[in-house]
Amino acid sequence: MVALAMLSACSDEDSPDINVDDREKFLGTWSCAETIGSSTTTFPIIITSYGESDSLRLSNFSNYGNTAVALGLVSGKSIVIPNQQIGVTLIVVQGSGLYFSQGANEKMNLNYSSDGQSATAVCTKQ
Repeated sequence: MVALAMLSACSDEDSPDINVDDREKFLGTWSCAETIGSSTTTFPIIITSYGESDSLRLSNFSNYGNTAVALGLVSGKSIVIPNQQIGVTLIVVQGSGLYFSQGANEKMNLNYSSDGQSATAVCTKQ
């Protein structure tokens, strides 16, 4: 009986947790340093979960204001921002990004096009 209990405990530890929500690490307020050409601007974005288990809302995307909400799709540590129009003026955006952590620091690197311009952003979780 003891061996059976130990075997059961080992298999539980090795099993992937199917209840883990990949979005969790992305949620919250991020400070983003966006570079377009030779200009860098720093601004906050707020990421919240939305709808399906892989969907996010990115408010103030590319510093276009809180009404400029981009939708993102998460898989593991990657985020994809499908081609879409955001904000009142229907700015076309699309891109992708990658989440990573270094010790207690959580970061996200984003590469995207915004209103026809290529942009990169290094975001730090607040």
